[in-house]
Amino acid sequence: MNVAELHHAVRATERKDVQALVDRLGFLHTTVEAAARAGKYRARCRVEGITLHTADALVAGTARAHGAILVTDNVADLPMRDLRVVHPPRD
Repeated sequence: MNVAELHHAVRATERKDVQALVDRLGFLHTTVEAAARAGKYRARCRVEGITLHTADALVAGTARAHGAILVTDNVADLPMRDLRVVHPPRD
């Protein structure tokens, strides 16, 4: 999901830099457990009147299933109470 978002948003002049970043990253697998968590997140949010997109739910579910911290500029889009979500550091 994250790689797709990077490539979707990239300018032609930034493609090489984005690919270099992707090549340096490690990736977590979206397991059955992660997908189940994603579905539960979406269901909980729906009850609370919050729209949670499938992509965001899967990213969150994957991070939670692996015990990872999710780093994003869109902290407000990820209202999960059992997941640590933080802004990336700025220069």
